[in-house]
Amino acid sequence: MPRLSVRAKALIYSNLEKYARSGMGLEKACESLLDQPRLPAAERRLYCGLREGLRQGRSIGDALGSAGGFVSPLEHEVVVAAESGGKLEKGFAHLAEYFRRLDRTRRRIAKGLAYPLVLVHLAIPISALAVNTFGNFKLDGEASGGGWREALASSGWTMLAAWGGLLLVLVAAWMLHRLGRRSAMVDALLRRVPLLGRARRATAMERFTQVFEIFLLAGRKMDDSLDGAARASGSGLIREAGRRGAAVVASGEPLAVALRRGRGAFPGDFVRGMTVAEESGQLDRELAEWGRFYGESAAEAMERLAEWTPKLFYWGVLLLVAWLILRAAFAYRDLLEGLLNLGV
Repeated sequence: MPRLSVRAKALIYSNLEKYARSGMGLEKACESLLDQPRLPAAERRLYCGLREGLRQGRSIGDALGSAGGFVSPLEHEVVVAAESGGKLEKGFAHLAEYFRRLDRTRRRIAKGLAYPLVLVHLAIPISALAVNTFGNFKLDGEASGGGWREALASSGWTMLAAWGGLLLVLVAAWMLHRLGRRSAMVDALLRRVPLLGRARRATAMERFTQVFEIFLLAGRKMDDSLDGAARASGSGLIREAGRRGAAVVASGEPLAVALRRGRGAFPGDFVRGMTVAEESGQLDRELAEWGRFYGESAAEAMERLAEWTPKLFYWGVLLLVAWLILRAAFAYRDLLEGLLNLGV
């Protein structure tokens, strides 16, 4: 089954944002996009699914969510929230920018990992060959047969263990990332991870403030706006705080009370700013300012993540290479001791 890359999703949402902003119906927009030459199969399938869903009378969010299985629940929630708030182009623009950042971050990380990966693929077989050569060297001056075979097998198993460990880390990170969208406990744990936690917090708050602003401009009730924005945030902690806060607001309490009861979901300066804005009747303006602030913070956090992830991996590779060098050095030491003892 064809898949959509992060870069392809950024382009798709950018195109949809342009059509939504122009006022053209998305069914007609899909027909125009499908007429483009050399359109990838996955994109064609998504546009066809979106067009058919709209023809069946579905909402844009539901039609997009069922268009070939390419759209994640997070994307679906953002589009549904933007559509219900009458600001569909803003929802598409946010998703386009989010996937552009993600694409830039991944490409920078991949570029930074090239050298340490080459280094480890050279160090493992060379050190394995050295260890086996020194270990199998006979004191009569002859090397035992099959040393290179043992070195090849040893380096292969070491390489397999290294790639297996890396794969387990990636799978665990992917699962925790998905669980963090709905689980407050997992999200709170991920927020404590250096670099990654800051990027998650800023991105979730950017999405929360933008969707909250859309709902308020559309005249939605405060409790519905809070709950809908929290669900679209992609943060389990904010999602839970929004659900509880919506019940607080529905009972007649101010929004500030609901935010303060968020149990660490919302930053203190954000809560204080929203408290003042609610009392002065400037919530929509305050949310717009916070949306810009967290957008800049998310971009900066993603840049830092892209900068430091290869460095941390490189340091890990250096430790592995140092261990391999020590193995070879100890094997050489044992060989010299054997030769010296023979001479004695």
